[in-house]
Amino acid sequence: MPRSDAPASPAVEVLQPVLSAHPGAPDALYFAANSARVETGAAGALVLPEGGVLRTDSYFNAFFLDFWRARTPIARLGVACRAQGPLALRAVAHLPGGGRETLASWLHEGQRHEALHWVWARNDAPGTATIGRIHLEVEAPPGTVIESLAYVTDLAPPNPVTLSVGLCTFEREIHFEKTVEVLHALLESADLARVHVVNQGRSFHRPRLLERLRHPAFSVIEQANLGGTGGFCRAMLEASGSAEQPTHLLIMDDDIELDPRIVLRAKTFASYAVPACVIGGQAIELESRTRLQEVGGMLGPDWMTRTLGRDADLAEPATLAIWDRSFTVDYNAWWFCLMPMAAIARCGLPAPVFLHGDDIEYGCRLGEAGIEIVPLPGLGVWHSSFRYKHAGQISYYDLRNMLINAASHPNVSNLPGPVFVLGWVMHGLLVHRYRAALSSMIALDDFLAGPDAALGPDGLSRHLRLCDQINAVPPPVLRKGVVQASLTLAPAAQADPSVLRQAVLYFRLFWRILLWPTARAPQLLVKGQPLPENTLGHSYLLATGPGAEHCLVLRPRRLRLVAMTVQALWLALRYGLCRRAAARRWLGAIDSLRAPAHWEREFARARE
Repeated sequence: MPRSDAPASPAVEVLQPVLSAHPGAPDALYFAANSARVETGAAGALVLPEGGVLRTDSYFNAFFLDFWRARTPIARLGVACRAQGPLALRAVAHLPGGGRETLASWLHEGQRHEALHWVWARNDAPGTATIGRIHLEVEAPPGTVIESLAYVTDLAPPNPVTLSVGLCTFEREIHFEKTVEVLHALLESADLARVHVVNQGRSFHRPRLLERLRHPAFSVIEQANLGGTGGFCRAMLEASGSAEQPTHLLIMDDDIELDPRIVLRAKTFASYAVPACVIGGQAIELESRTRLQEVGGMLGPDWMTRTLGRDADLAEPATLAIWDRSFTVDYNAWWFCLMPMAAIARCGLPAPVFLHGDDIEYGCRLGEAGIEIVPLPGLGVWHSSFRYKHAGQISYYDLRNMLINAASHPNVSNLPGPVFVLGWVMHGLLVHRYRAALSSMIALDDFLAGPDAALGPDGLSRHLRLCDQINAVPPPVLRKGVVQASLTLAPAAQADPSVLRQAVLYFRLFWRILLWPTARAPQLLVKGQPLPENTLGHSYLLATGPGAEHCLVLRPRRLRLVAMTVQALWLALRYGLCRRAAARRWLGAIDSLRAPAHWEREFARARE
């Protein structure tokens, strides 16, 4: 085994350091399942147990070479190490079909200087072009401390990057304070130019949070609640006009948990990406901390989204193969999304759709402008799970904004037809979510009414009006305390893609609910959204959290079902007759709705 004891060249650039586990995060996200348990020493140093092997084949610490090879000009990849004590190191490549190959193995004597070993080059043997990712394996005797271990290159970054952050928050002060703490620490290391905080709720009052926000690099903007779209739009405007003139804006949600080191990882990739691209992060469930919520999204027929990576377990080695080949996505949600300011200048501001679908529509505009969205692996944030968010009004924004997006981008996918929108409403009715069904019908009505009616006068007024409308339907009963159910329903299964078979199922369930009401004890649905396919028209309990301490009791209401089905049929008929004329109105108005002048009026009206 060759030695590698020469000090690393001063021209070496760190692409990705091997990270110790973030406090409170599962070790399995940082080190492979068959890795020795690694202790974290001072300043993030890694301490190996006796006889243990450190393996970095993990979500945060594997190096996903194909993303760097496809998007950056790096020509060589090396491993730099500084340690107290001797080490044996090995670089292992992952090949198509699950194969592995040792790229290099070497000894490091560990005199605390940084030693460098090159493991890959573009002009290597042709087989290296098939490498998906690379991980490291390290063996050491007791007492050895790894002070630093990193994937490096000899190319200086071609792009200067000045990074600002945009945060939108609404009534999540306790959770938001943690994110501010993380960003405050990054400010101290001069890695962020400015943090634009858009607060759309009550003024902050927590002493520690207020202290952090007094740092001169934080800008706090208080405005009325204009939804996530209004908050992120304001952050874009503030960053565009700021004295720091950032090259990139990182936008993030307020209900995330963040390992600060991934901000630096995203910044490093941006400094090498040629051409510049949008860099997206992944959402990991906050409640189940190795479960992937979303890698990114793709758009299909009827503007239905396909969520990549949903429910995959990041602790399983097979999950990492998702990223063994570089790919792009149609959109990346804005829980962690790094955008070049040049892309914002080119594509403009979001449409004032309040929430849900704004990131999808913006992804379409980025794609039309030729700006790729790269879901770079290892940029995960822990995000509140969507499994337990059952607010009825969300159906309004999901459907209305889908139709607005379809009208605004006719070359991306087809405008959904009347059978599709009728099925959307009937889905809510057949799982007894009557508020969601009503929200969907209001969405259809507003889409047909056109931009002037649907988007006036401002986001806050519209949202309050929507809440008043759906409050006309009594909410489901909330059962408190640990639920004991006779049986637990399976998570929502994949719906049958056949429109005809789905229609037959919905027809049968409609008549079953009307003619054969059940007296069986309600079953429990803990994870996911209910589907007619697994509730089958029966009463059930819908958990609002992973422990099912609180559940919504969803029961069929036959008179309400009949009345709302008649209304849905009438709306679907109107939609079938008028949808193309409505789509032309939206297409003609969408540019003016995104314009800065419209947003200035939106902000001003909300302040009145």
